[in-house]
Amino acid sequence: MLTETPPLHPRRRPEILAAAQSLLAEGAWTRLEGAPETEAALRAFHGGEREVWWVSSGTAALEAILLGHGIGPGDEILTTPYTWGATVSAILAIGAVPLFADIDPLTGLLDPADLPARLTPRTKAILGVHLFGRPFAADRLRTLCDSRGLLLFEDGSQAHGARLHGRRVGAFGHAAAFSCMAYKPLGGTEGGYALFADPAAAERAYLHGKHPRGLAPERAAALAAQGLLDSLQLGWRPCALGAELARLALPWLDEENAARRANAEHLRALLADVPGVSLPPEPPGAESVHHLMSLLYDERATDLPRADFLARLRPLGVETFVYIPTPIHRLRRLDWTDPAQPPVFWHRQLREAGIRYADTRLPGAERRSATSFEMAWNWTEPAPRAMEQLASALRAAARR
Repeated sequence: MLTETPPLHPRRRPEILAAAQSLLAEGAWTRLEGAPETEAALRAFHGGEREVWWVSSGTAALEAILLGHGIGPGDEILTTPYTWGATVSAILAIGAVPLFADIDPLTGLLDPADLPARLTPRTKAILGVHLFGRPFAADRLRTLCDSRGLLLFEDGSQAHGARLHGRRVGAFGHAAAFSCMAYKPLGGTEGGYALFADPAAAERAYLHGKHPRGLAPERAAALAAQGLLDSLQLGWRPCALGAELARLALPWLDEENAARRANAEHLRALLADVPGVSLPPEPPGAESVHHLMSLLYDERATDLPRADFLARLRPLGVETFVYIPTPIHRLRRLDWTDPAQPPVFWHRQLREAGIRYADTRLPGAERRSATSFEMAWNWTEPAPRAMEQLASALRAAARR
């Protein structure tokens, strides 16, 4: 029986609560200039070389990096079908067309070997996802993109502070997007940020959603002289409170991530004698942050369907869920040929592109959706006793 509970996440330390109260007392929860202090802190966190823009959500950050690099109607973006829907909806929202490559069914991450055969003459970029806080093979994908003249984008919305070969994720692509909604490793209220390697791409993105007061004065003056400084903007202006909460939580992020990782490795060792349950191996060279704990389940070892196994865990105090029950390419709302569903705006662009996802075969994604289960992993302090209790509960549920 799991009696231990993780610490509250995000942890609102006294100085963080005081800063939030001060903002509320001042009525400063919305600032037209955005969040320059948070952007400066994040820029330093990511090495000081990339342009940072704090926006209203991780989805907005994805849209910003795509638009900033000239992605638009008809362009194809190759991405993973095994992700939260915002990765794909951001592509659809700007009129582009998502195509899908398969994943490694163990890690849930894009399989670099599957990507080349999926490229077409219309492919402009690859968008990888550091899912569950596990870095995808961004170094290998960048090499592929450079050899084909493609852009590489990183969705790091679950991987703040994760590293690959010693470098923080977000450093490999031409741009990256992160979500900072409250449940993420770096959580505010709602919000997110975009990283740009190319300042010119950042400036192009700013034209889509940055309030004039958030621009450098000389840049605002130049745009005004060209008649380009106006109010035609998307709704990406952030909440200042969420930005401040994330900024003040940033100094503890690496320490909390290390605890998440240590607890995960402790659990991995304890699962050695639990039939049917395993923690996938770390990707080569990776330091994951384990936003969610994603475990694999093999019902052949227990003679229990996954649903029955998970039902056994609930009375033992272990709450679980299946994060991606259906790969994105199998979702009904992407099937524009289905006349019985309500129409959505992306049906037109998919129809005009002749995209029929029903013809796409991605066995790795199908397999993982059918064999994984997830749980929250806000174990941001060392918790050996909790890991032992959790392993015991998994062992008991798997017992024949």
